Amino acid sequence: MSATKKLRLSIWFWAQKQRGKPYIWGGTGPDGFDCSGLIYAAYRAGGITLPRTTYEMLDSSRLIRIRKSQAKRGDLAFFGSGHVELFAWGDVTFGAAAPGTVVGYHRMNSYWHPTMYFKVRMLSAAAVAKWPVSSV
Repeated sequence: MSATKKLRLSIWFWAQKQRGKPYIWGGTGPDGFDCSGLIYAAYRAGGITLPRTTYEMLDSSRLIRIRKSQAKRGDLAFFGSGHVELFAWGDVTFGAAAPGTVVGYHRMNSYWHPTMYFKVRMLSAAAVAKWPVSSV
């Protein structure tokens, strides 16, 4: 398994441990998250610094745009410029959807689906060495 894949999956598993926590506007954990706060915290836990908001993330040189067919678990799925979740598989994403909900899985539909997908440049060798791959 490549170091990049190992790190991406470790970030994914960290995010999975946040399942069931409430959506909190501006939240970056540990008690709750908003959409970009979960992404920010998950990648930060892996030693990767991303900007805090969706708008800033979209301007980041760390993001590499990909097609949906290229997306892997832990890549970023943006719903326009104002919402982001982690790509899970097929038509499923994982994240903090909206006030009054909890962090969890969301099925895409014809009205609510990502419009852009990105992988994140994993530049930190120290971060790669830090994370063993484990399941939830």
